[in-house]
Amino acid sequence: MAAPIRFFFDFNSTFSYIAVQKIDDLAARYGRGVDWSAVSLGHLFQAQGITPPPSIPAKFKYLALDFPRSCAHAGLPCQLPDPFPPDVKLARYAFWRFKARDEALSHTFARAVMSAVFGKGLSVATAPEIVAACAHIPEVTEAEIDAAAKDTAAKRAVVSAVDTAVAAGMIGAPYMIVDGEPFWGADRLDYVERKLAGLA
Repeated sequence: MAAPIRFFFDFNSTFSYIAVQKIDDLAARYGRGVDWSAVSLGHLFQAQGITPPPSIPAKFKYLALDFPRSCAHAGLPCQLPDPFPPDVKLARYAFWRFKARDEALSHTFARAVMSAVFGKGLSVATAPEIVAACAHIPEVTEAEIDAAAKDTAAKRAVVSAVDTAVAAGMIGAPYMIVDGEPFWGADRLDYVERKLAGLA
C-alpha cells in the first residue's frame, strides 16, 4: 500500500481550515490515507525565522480579502474570528490526545473545531467552547478536554510535530508531503491531486 500523505496544519491557520475539509476525501479517491499533524505555527515561524503574516499589515489586509474569496470558491462558510489569531492551544492538545486513541476521530475533531473558528468566527479557547463546537461528536466531553490540558504526552506531541515539520521544510500551513514532494497551501490541493493521479 502507498504511504499516507503527511499533512501538517494548525488550528489558527486560515487556509488550513479549507484543507482539513478536503484532504481526506481527496486522498481517498486515490486509495491513500492521510497522517495529520497539528503544529504550533507560532513556534514553527520562530524556528524558521519567518515573520507571521498577521504581523505584516499589508499581508493581513490581503488575507482579510482573499480568505473569504477562497472559502467561497471552496463552498465553505467563512467568518474570521476576533481576536485573530485565535487561542487554539487547548484544541491542539485535544487533537493529539484523540489521535493517540483514534486517527479518524482526531480528523473529525479537527474539522469540527476549525469549522467553528473559521466558519462561524467562534472561540475555542476553553473546554466548554470546544465541546459546543463538537456537539455532534460524543467522545468530545469537557472531562476529555480538561484531561487534554494536563496530558503531557499530548504536549510533547505538539513539540515533536513542530520539530518534524521544521525538518521537513514546512514554511506555513497547510503543508502536505506526497511521496516526498512538499506542497504548501490550500491552493495546492489541485497540485496534490495531479501528483496522486500521476499527472505531475
